[in-house]
Amino acid sequence: MTAGLAPSRRGRVAIALLVGALAAVGTGHVASAHTDFDSSSPADGAVVEGPLDEVVVNFTNAARPAGDGFQLLDPTGAVVVPSSIDETDGTSFVLTFDPPLRAGTYGVRWNVQAGDAHPIEGSFRFDVTGTSATTVPVAADAVAPPTTVAASSTTAAAMDIDGMDMTDADHAAMSDDALDAFLAVGSGADSSIAVGRAGRTVSMLGMIFGVGVLAALVWTVRGNRDELETHLVWVRLAGLVVFTGGFIEFAALTEVDPAASPGSLLSTKAGLATALKMVGGLAVLIGFHQRAGRIIAPAHSLSAAVATEFVERADTARNPASSHDDRGEHRWTPTSTAAVGLAGYALVLVSFWFDGHTVSKGPWAIHSLVNLVHLGAAAVWGGGVFAMTTTAWMRRRRSERIGLAAMVVRFSSIATVSLAAVITAGMVMSWMVLDTPGDLFGTSWGQVLVAKTAVVAVAAGLGGYNHLRLRPALEQRPDDPDLAKELRVSLSIESAVFVVVVVLTAILVASAT
Repeated sequence: MTAGLAPSRRGRVAIALLVGALAAVGTGHVASAHTDFDSSSPADGAVVEGPLDEVVVNFTNAARPAGDGFQLLDPTGAVVVPSSIDETDGTSFVLTFDPPLRAGTYGVRWNVQAGDAHPIEGSFRFDVTGTSATTVPVAADAVAPPTTVAASSTTAAAMDIDGMDMTDADHAAMSDDALDAFLAVGSGADSSIAVGRAGRTVSMLGMIFGVGVLAALVWTVRGNRDELETHLVWVRLAGLVVFTGGFIEFAALTEVDPAASPGSLLSTKAGLATALKMVGGLAVLIGFHQRAGRIIAPAHSLSAAVATEFVERADTARNPASSHDDRGEHRWTPTSTAAVGLAGYALVLVSFWFDGHTVSKGPWAIHSLVNLVHLGAAAVWGGGVFAMTTTAWMRRRRSERIGLAAMVVRFSSIATVSLAAVITAGMVMSWMVLDTPGDLFGTSWGQVLVAKTAVVAVAAGLGGYNHLRLRPALEQRPDDPDLAKELRVSLSIESAVFVVVVVLTAILVASAT
């Protein structure tokens, strides 16, 4: 029996060391606030004396130009880019214009990306008084420059366009419409946020259910080889799902800043997060092959002390006399060859250290570790429920109900600890993200958090029902088909609720505070 138990112990120790190593990693900077527009000089609606050669845009936290960056609309209706941009600490951008801005109304539109990958757009307008650029005297011997965007015809008393005489009032109305259209922002950011949110939802679903099913394979699920093989397939497919989600998130980054090269995008925290997800997902897909684990036969089996690899099923098929070994409470444990797959999931978990409010709120090292606990516990809970759901339905197709009660008993204690960790870590992160209690209902982030908390409460209620109502009943009547059906339905609903929780979590990461 000792030889048979050793691999299982080694597998559990490997999982524990993985979690411990992740928890021990990380020292970092302190980020104190979510990046947002702070102020500008000139301020929105201000009237300043010209000529003006500098415009300053300030943000509450570090940002980087993205997409069109900083643009200015001059009184002639032409879009002008700054001749130079000075960004000292990433929070203040000094836009220099040569030639300087002279009399007229100007609009500034900016597009930046925060450290947590949020695309931010905005605009403001101001008026410059003094000498108009169209009435500046020109020396007699000066060479007339080529046609520029600041054509003097825009201030003519009357214009003839397509045979129509335009007065000053007509032209002013047309200029106001052009300025209003230039200052209107939001569609580009909304589109990239939606794509990023979709990718984050996919990657989170893959991570939570993949890590959770893997933990369930080691600690909760007991069954025949077919069931264990099926769950291992889920673990591998989850890696593909994570890779797909990371790729979609990277596509969202390219949409925010189409001019940026892939290398420059990957050098950002958001780009690093997507790279870790894609590399980790592929490592999971490759690493959890058939030889990545062993099946430990049940104690009542003649071969209970023998750890059999998946490939030995072929021997069983050729030797029907040993087919009894495929029945009963087998368990799966990882071997040393699962290191690549385990490292892949480690990379996926670490990727969330560089995404969302983890990099924009609170001390980064503390927030990262709390986020790791929150996601890891949620994965063990949600993935475990999914593993039990699929096991219950597989046994229903085979008209088997044995072992369901024992499985629920094993999972109940793990789920209780996981739920406590999810709640505790969630409260700590909420405290770090929310600036005031009023933000819980006064911001989009707080409102989504309230919705997520309500859905988590539903999942916890279903788990409590399974633990307090169905588990004792199944222990007394393990062959009751009605109880087995009730358990399948309850677990299926709980799994669906967890999908909603993951979707709300992805929205939460991309919501403003």
